[in-house]
Amino acid sequence: MSLDEQSTPPQAQPPQAQPAYPAPAPTPPQPGMSGLAIAGFILAFLVAPIGFILSLIAVFKTGAGRQRGRGLAIAGLIISVLIVAGAVTAGVLVANSTVADPGCVAGKAAILDNSKVNDAKSFQATIDGLNAASAKAKNDDVRAATKAMADDYSQLLKATQTGKMPAGIQEKLEKDGAAIDSLCSIGG
Repeated sequence: MSLDEQSTPPQAQPPQAQPAYPAPAPTPPQPGMSGLAIAGFILAFLVAPIGFILSLIAVFKTGAGRQRGRGLAIAGLIISVLIVAGAVTAGVLVANSTVADPGCVAGKAAILDNSKVNDAKSFQATIDGLNAASAKAKNDDVRAATKAMADDYSQLLKATQTGKMPAGIQEKLEKDGAAIDSLCSIGG
């Protein structure tokens, strides 16, 4: 390289033209999340019938890209239906069982209320309570079980008055008590 070549400054390159790209088009605003869908989903757990109604409305309002939240609305519908169906099933099972029978409720109360003291007065109160429970019972099995337990307590009352304990009374009390428990307890 010669001296002249070294002293000349390099020539500036002309600026290259930038390709002209069109400005990006503004994006359309995203539809918002449906408040009905959110409320329906939450209320599906807390108050299922109201959650069902709100979720059902939200399903229609979120259709065709109007609002987001259709999945939440559908989930709210499903959860509401499952909870209501479970509650109805449980209600039918309890209503058809003997657990809520007035004889069960009164019979258990008679036994528990007088179980602290084992004397003639408490035995008589238990007998009276069990006989009253037997009269209130709607189910024949409950009526028979409370009547049998009243008879057992009558034998205990007689034993306290005579001083002679009937043979096998302990086993009879346990058997009749188990019968009441199986009729008047959930899972019994």
